[in-house]
Amino acid sequence: MSEHDLQRNALSGKWTVLVPGRRLRPSDGASSDPCPFCAGNEHLTPPEIEAVRPRGGVADGPGWTVRVVPNKFPVFGDGHEVVVHSPDHRAGLAALPEDHVATVLSVCQRRLAALCASGAAAVALIVNQGFGAGASLAHPHTQLFATPIVPPALLAELDNFALYETKHDGCLLCDLMARARDEGDRLVLDDDVIAWTPTASRWPFELWLAPRRHEADFGTTDPWRLASPLRRVLAAAAAATGDAALNWWVHTVPCRHDGPFHWHVELTPRLTAIAGFELATDVAIDVLAPADAAAQLREALGRASPDPAL
Repeated sequence: MSEHDLQRNALSGKWTVLVPGRRLRPSDGASSDPCPFCAGNEHLTPPEIEAVRPRGGVADGPGWTVRVVPNKFPVFGDGHEVVVHSPDHRAGLAALPEDHVATVLSVCQRRLAALCASGAAAVALIVNQGFGAGASLAHPHTQLFATPIVPPALLAELDNFALYETKHDGCLLCDLMARARDEGDRLVLDDDVIAWTPTASRWPFELWLAPRRHEADFGTTDPWRLASPLRRVLAAAAAATGDAALNWWVHTVPCRHDGPFHWHVELTPRLTAIAGFELATDVAIDVLAPADAAAQLREALGRASPDPAL
């Protein structure tokens, strides 16, 4: 990526990536063209980087269950990849078997490690689900962005983790999870992975997930530990919000960073829009109390489990 494409506002300190070519990317909402992520259309994507083919097969052909390709309209040159969750055009992670979700997460971990090894400062792992969340294609997929800087949102978290450790000799997120478990009213799922609504939720039904055991690096966690909780809360969020569009992402420790951190997933259904106050002040307005959101999510969790085994 050329240096002039990444611009920093000297007054606010915020970064902008200028990528005019992305306006040409396809959209299911405005096109009837074949989906490039469906089996049989492999020729419509750039050559694959990696694929899971349990029964064998040739690269860039059918027979895959999970497939990784470069983004055709990248934000960061060669450091922007797409992990296609499955050949099924309609199956989100909540609808896939647990072992398949674990495989998707494992592939994401391998790609994250490879992008770090290629020289990235950090890797952003994000899922846009629905056109209202910014998805240009409906076929479920994850995107990984290898960034040449540590993004400001992650930098702010790193600073807060370091400050908290200095003051309290402990992990900020471990203590936030312990508080959510003690209080109970914001707790949605209490297992090896904890799911809760944060006290300062920015969006209705905003939900965080993190491993109870302290871990800085998402890439080192057992994907099986996250597969079931993730698919369960995705199903619950869909049930509680009427299948609203949502974004979710993983915050993990930056590449080659050894300071205090605890990886976590943040999930935000898109039920409200950002308006003038939020844009002017960078302060969020949430119209649903976190405890009320958690109560609705817990109720939805019971009636919206992806399969009877959960």
